[in-house]
Amino acid sequence: MTRLFLFLALLVVVVAISAVLVSIWVTAYDAGRAALRPIFASGTGGAMTPTGFQKIAYLALLLLLVGVTTGWLGGL
Repeated sequence: MTRLFLFLALLVVVVAISAVLVSIWVTAYDAGRAALRPIFASGTGGAMTPTGFQKIAYLALLLLLVGVTTGWLGGL
C-alpha cells in the first residue's frame, strides 16, 4: 500500500513540474514571438520566424545536450 502512495506522490510531483515547465515555456514562447515580430511586416511571420525544420533541429540539439550532460547518451 505504501508503494502505491509513493507512486501516486511521484506522479503528482511529475505532473506539477510538467505544468510549471509548460507555463514557463508558453510565456517565453509568446515573449519571443512578440520580440521577433517585424515592426513593418505586412503578413504573418517574417524573416526572423523560424521554420519547422529549425524548431525540430533546436529540439534535437537540446535533447542531445541534456542526454550527454546527464550521462544518458555517451555516459560512463
